[in-house]
Amino acid sequence: MLVLVLTLGLHWALLQTLAWTGMIIAYSQENPFRDAVRMTFDGEHPCAMCKTIKQGRSEERKQDQQKLAPRLKLEFPLPTESVRLTTRDFTEIPPARDRFSPSFFSKPPTPPPRPCPVV
Repeated sequence: MLVLVLTLGLHWALLQTLAWTGMIIAYSQENPFRDAVRMTFDGEHPCAMCKTIKQGRSEERKQDQQKLAPRLKLEFPLPTESVRLTTRDFTEIPPARDRFSPSFFSKPPTPPPRPCPVV
């Protein structure tokens, strides 16, 4: 479970939520609650934890891009011979099975009699 959280980057969301909660509490001690919420989310008053989270996320993205950079270049070899794609001709439609033909209603043939074992 922890690996999934770290892989998806949910730890950053959890840390950011904790930072916002602390900011609202700190700002609401000196300002009205509405102003504390506005100051928390306007981006002009980040706390130290918000700055650290932002830096950590950007470093993580850079590392991910560096890991993916060599893999992004795909090279396909040129075919040595010319390739020709063909399709089947579907202009002929196979006949549909006739549900009302006599063979549809007839009983299957009975198997030949088997010899009875002698006791």
